Amino acid sequence: MLRKALAFIALTLSANVPAYAADVAQGERLAKRWCAECHVVSPDQTSAKADAPSFASISANRRVPQIGAFLRQDHPQMPDMSLSRDEIVNLIAWMQSLAPALDPLKREPQKDDFKLPDGG
Repeated sequence: MLRKALAFIALTLSANVPAYAADVAQGERLAKRWCAECHVVSPDQTSAKADAPSFASISANRRVPQIGAFLRQDHPQMPDMSLSRDEIVNLIAWMQSLAPALDPLKREPQKDDFKLPDGG
């Protein structure tokens, strides 16, 4: 599943935006460092805050531009991470690796557009 997601990301990046090399492993490290206190960020994590969605859920229910826009904004309930564009791309790549595989008969919101809007 991860290979398919990475291949899709590579194809989408080459077709739509200047190349941003998504580093899934770096995204996982960032997620575990900054986000795991509140969110379930990996399959081996056993606890998190009840009101914070898991990364798999976020990825399955939000489009990439929505996630990117959210991560660029300040949120009082979250630590001020001041993420760079590359860090955001890496976090989203990690989230995408956790999402369920796409059902070919149903258009899912995840893995559809791995580009961030300009200005961040």
